Amino acid sequence: MEPPVAKSWEADYLATPPPYERHRQALISPKTHAVCSASIGTVTIPPGSKSDYHSHEKSDEFWIFTQGHGMVTVDGNEVEVAPGIIVVAPARSKHQIINNGKEMLHAYWILSPPGPEETLLEMMAKSC
Repeated sequence: MEPPVAKSWEADYLATPPPYERHRQALISPKTHAVCSASIGTVTIPPGSKSDYHSHEKSDEFWIFTQGHGMVTVDGNEVEVAPGIIVVAPARSKHQIINNGKEMLHAYWILSPPGPEETLLEMMAKSC
């Protein structure tokens, strides 16, 4: 059996308008691949924008930053981010990513256990 593979440059994305302007992708999830323990995707935030402040009831969210500079807020605690930094938002923690830099901020996200990405997949299906 071939392992699950996703190519971010070939995957669809959801563009979210201001004030929470960003592009999001769900690359691997139980709904799209033969996996059950996590989902993986990307988020790209332009300079001056941010994600909405939200939480996931049952899932930890991990971000692996690959481009840009910004800030992550988890339950009111701020952490500066740059390429090579990994930040974790535990389940039920309120969190947000802010691009306060001058270039695109890009990260891969991992949700464990999976589940919250299903809303993103549904939104992507409706936008086609």
